[in-house]
Amino acid sequence: MRKAGAAFLCVVVLAGALRGAELYVSPSGNDGNPGSPAAPFATIGRAASLANPGDTVKIGPGLYREQLTFTRSGKKDSPITFAGTRGKKGEFLTVIEPPGETLLRWTPAPEVGPEVWKTPLARRPDLVLMDGFMIAYINRFTMELPRWKKLPTELDEEMLWSKYGPKCGRLPGFDLLSLPAGIRQKHQYFGARREPFWETIGFVLSGWHKGALYVRFADGGNPREHRFFASSGSGFTLKDVSHLRFRDLHMRGSRSQFRLTGNSSHNTVERCLLMHGGSRVLIERPAEYTTVEGCILTAGFIRGDVFRLRKPDDMRGGMIYLVFKYITGVSTSDDMGVNDKGGHTRIVGNVFLQGLIGIEAFGTDEEVSGNVVREMASVGICTGARTTGKFHDNLVMNCGIPLRIHDVRHKRAKREEYHYRNLYVQAPREGSQMWVHCTSHQYGDDVINFEPGTKKYKKNPPNPVDAGKFYIYHNTFWGGSERDTFMTQLPVLYLSRRFRMAMPFFAVNNFLKDHCNWRQSQQELFAGNVLYAFSDTSRMERKDPGVLGFNRALTREETRRVWKQGGLPGLPDLSLAPGSPALETGIDISRPFTVNGKTYPALPGFAPGYFKGKAPAAGALQKGESMARFTAMHRRAEAAVGMLNELKKRSAGKAKEKGDREK
Repeated sequence: MRKAGAAFLCVVVLAGALRGAELYVSPSGNDGNPGSPAAPFATIGRAASLANPGDTVKIGPGLYREQLTFTRSGKKDSPITFAGTRGKKGEFLTVIEPPGETLLRWTPAPEVGPEVWKTPLARRPDLVLMDGFMIAYINRFTMELPRWKKLPTELDEEMLWSKYGPKCGRLPGFDLLSLPAGIRQKHQYFGARREPFWETIGFVLSGWHKGALYVRFADGGNPREHRFFASSGSGFTLKDVSHLRFRDLHMRGSRSQFRLTGNSSHNTVERCLLMHGGSRVLIERPAEYTTVEGCILTAGFIRGDVFRLRKPDDMRGGMIYLVFKYITGVSTSDDMGVNDKGGHTRIVGNVFLQGLIGIEAFGTDEEVSGNVVREMASVGICTGARTTGKFHDNLVMNCGIPLRIHDVRHKRAKREEYHYRNLYVQAPREGSQMWVHCTSHQYGDDVINFEPGTKKYKKNPPNPVDAGKFYIYHNTFWGGSERDTFMTQLPVLYLSRRFRMAMPFFAVNNFLKDHCNWRQSQQELFAGNVLYAFSDTSRMERKDPGVLGFNRALTREETRRVWKQGGLPGLPDLSLAPGSPALETGIDISRPFTVNGKTYPALPGFAPGYFKGKAPAAGALQKGESMARFTAMHRRAEAAVGMLNELKKRSAGKAKEKGDREK
């Protein structure tokens, strides 16, 4: 009996050790306090400097202006946890911003142009916020260009993306700030359209030069009626630390809200609201085993309704893309939810809203699953030259390009991607579906293999780069432009001709729009897919006979009977209707399978018996399977939109109060 009691006591003591201590932080606290509930610390930094493995830092409601580099690690079974506070409705009550600088000393700057204002700011910031939301911010190289003698009356492509150098045709930053209020942009993306410049970015643009920040209000606004904040650097930096866990925090106002670098490993960011910056979570090589789970990530731009690519006659989303790539960025995409170049990263169950790129998955052995990615002006999910991993059960909606496979044949690195059970939803005739990118004839390890002055591989390339393998199966691609959708002629036919070989794509059991001139011979495998028709099907006649031999092409009438009717606003019900012509059209990929005399290995993600009937159905959903999981994801995203709208209303209200007080 005594031994049992001793054993019980030992278990209790061990459990207490694993749980660790609780340290408390409050804006009303004092760093000289012991960090107890009755006498909390004032800063997260003080608690972080004392926390040991197994400890939990409980951060109370309020605003904390801190930027931290964490130096203490937890352990595998006893991480150090930093936990914020949530309200009864799930609202984020713990808000963390960088110290930054609030800008108050505004004066007119007529030497630049009408409606331009300036304020002293000693150092160039990384980020500028107005009323708690990002505004367009001109990169430093463009701000340093000498002014033109005459302002243009219309913007063209070269004025935004011309390369720097002796023949640079890029419009200088000060001239951008001085553009007429009604000026429009022409671009190959827009066709015959001319898109409004100032309206798209909310009529406000900023730039820094030689000790001053400049702001232009093209609608005659006054910066004294708003709250301006400038900051630099990352919010939380994790360098060479492990087993840290962050949850329920509202992080905003930094260039990166979380930056993981060095030999950091096994760190987790969960259930956080992350806004602003160039990369809300930045994971740099060789950091590994990072988990980003259950978070809401958004650009938090002042004009959040213009990110998605729209109808062909309304390309304001395309305009936003140009702003973030060529004005804010330096000919590179300058806004990402998660920018991952690490290893073994898990990006799971998050909501990505309104930005340029949702997930840039350039790491190795990644898992990207269960995420909602919406309203990205550029790309929903983007993979790169070293990507390996699995991408599944994601809901990607209303992005310029839902899935972009980037840098094919650029690097000598193993590349293997599995994309399955994803739902890609575009509005009819809006945006693309999937795009494959390759410029290995210009740069990268593959450039030596091209015939000089051409985009074609040499007949006997000296050292060819392995393109990798891309498995795309059981996905539903719904909607999108009539011009380009999943694997159009450019990525497949064009690249196949360039490399003089079939491209290493294995496309099986997908729902695809039927308007491309498909070629069976251009890919390693194209079988079991259902090609549906939103419009005419006359182009079917031009297909490679092999396509119709191994895939099913539907007429318009058959397409109407594929899916159930109804659904939620913005999300159609894409479960299969009884008697759907897509039933039993696929190939069982849960075991080795043979197509046209060639046998392929089983593909991951599907256990034997995953379908009902003689054969599986094409698409992300099987016979009898409902939209429940995708519907739940969509509703969570809608709730996040509502939360962000409330934040914007409160910020606007506070800004109005400030303006009224100063009048």
